[in-house]
Amino acid sequence: MSLIGVKTGTGGYACRVTESARTPLAQAKHQAAVDHILAAARQLVLQNGLDATMDQLAEASGVSRRTLFRHFDTREKLLAAAFEAGITGYRSQLPSYGEFVGDAHRWLRATCESAHRMNATIGPGFFELASRADLPPDLAAAEQRRRYEFRGAMTDIAQVLWRAVGGSGDVPAALEITVTAHLSPHFTAALVVDAGQRWEAAADLAYAAILAALEQELNTAP
Repeated sequence: MSLIGVKTGTGGYACRVTESARTPLAQAKHQAAVDHILAAARQLVLQNGLDATMDQLAEASGVSRRTLFRHFDTREKLLAAAFEAGITGYRSQLPSYGEFVGDAHRWLRATCESAHRMNATIGPGFFELASRADLPPDLAAAEQRRRYEFRGAMTDIAQVLWRAVGGSGDVPAALEITVTAHLSPHFTAALVVDAGQRWEAAADLAYAAILAALEQELNTAP
């Protein structure tokens, strides 16, 4: 019985399954099992760091080591797929401007709150992933894609906001930078850890800073 690669819905990382999983019911069960493993692995690593062992990952997932290796060739591939799943879910949890048409300020407020609420759930594992220069290839690729996707999401937010308030031409670089910096998990961590505040304070400051940058760019636009 040959092994085939099946997309997990996590950005392209493949896990190992047998051909019997081609049936719709088996495929659905397989995907549910993989999704559960990835969610548990992501939560464990975000809270405890990248050095989680397969024993710890198996315990957190409620499955055996053998089951983990049946789905993923290596620990690094499992962790990379777990982070990829988180990347995929990030944009889907940000509010759509379509729900707030005509009220750009309310949409921006909701976006700041959603971003910092998500950021507040991030633990040491995220910052380790973002800062380590010696990541294994699979994890390095996942981090590179995370940065790409995050910056893309921030660019989209700046573009929607600029157009919503009547801005013309390209989105000002200062506005895009302000959005990116103030919705970053690092900004949330600075408020929560260093300033002893809650994530809501980060959302409030982000909203005020982005709004101020927007108004400045509108006032200086030709």
